[in-house]
Amino acid sequence: MTKFSERAGAVEVPKIFQIKSMNDDLRNAIWNFLLSIHEKTNYSSYWGRGKINYWSFTTDYISRYLLKLPADELPIYNDDHLRKWLKNKYYKMEWYEIYDLVEMLCSMPFHKEMIKKFEITSSPDSSEIRRWVPAQLHAEFNRIFEAELSEYRFIDKNLVPIASPAETESIEEAIKTTRRLGLPGAHIHITTAIQLLAKRPQPDYRNSVKESISAIESMAKQLAGEKSGGLAPALQALVINKVPIHKSLQSAFSKLYGYTSDENGIRHAILEAPTVGLDEAKYMLVSCSAFVNFLAAKADAAGIPISGN
Repeated sequence: MTKFSERAGAVEVPKIFQIKSMNDDLRNAIWNFLLSIHEKTNYSSYWGRGKINYWSFTTDYISRYLLKLPADELPIYNDDHLRKWLKNKYYKMEWYEIYDLVEMLCSMPFHKEMIKKFEITSSPDSSEIRRWVPAQLHAEFNRIFEAELSEYRFIDKNLVPIASPAETESIEEAIKTTRRLGLPGAHIHITTAIQLLAKRPQPDYRNSVKESISAIESMAKQLAGEKSGGLAPALQALVINKVPIHKSLQSAFSKLYGYTSDENGIRHAILEAPTVGLDEAKYMLVSCSAFVNFLAAKADAAGIPISGN
């Protein structure tokens, strides 16, 4: 359920497409992963037993090659001091600097004991410093990025965006448009779709899809003055009222509505399948937001009065 403050526009709905930003959940998840791979592990050797100081490798490497700082100005090689030093730097970084750090971590040398912790087979040589298989790091970071709704992924060893600023702008514009024009039904459906997609700990992709298409249905009915029926009759009524919507476009969104509503659609058989995931929910949210903006522009051009109740 949406909060009153969000429906009234007093606060922003949750941001889900983190393209040029990084929220606390994502920032903390990355840091917590760094902690997990730097935890001390007991070891034994010919010389006795002890603990590996992992932070010395990472902080030295980052200070030299990422931050470009004098390495001799690092704190004394004490595990806790080095961790605090890096944490202080980390939480002052801009979003893009953290992604720089992530990319560098995936290519830097790691101690062999760190490799053993994750049961990854290291190279057969006897060197004390060995590389952790980059694919393993990429996979773990991608898991974090997906869970925390970052719009970046490692693809073929490169960290690349998987959503465009235009997609984000389309959603934000739909929220503003439905609020400005007094379309409470469409506004609530769009904001609820976002909240379901951003839900923690488990996003509700299926219901997010339904809310996205319901935004179009609500808006079309309100513009056409229709009280009953589905999306197709409302779109046809708009055409009769001089809102130019190409037949192919009408058909496409009517079919999307059917995908979510009819007996064989997402609300029934498809909803029971695990194939309704982030990709489907994001596609529907972006597409339906763009169509909301399209309908608003066409209705305005046709001189159709818009007022919500």
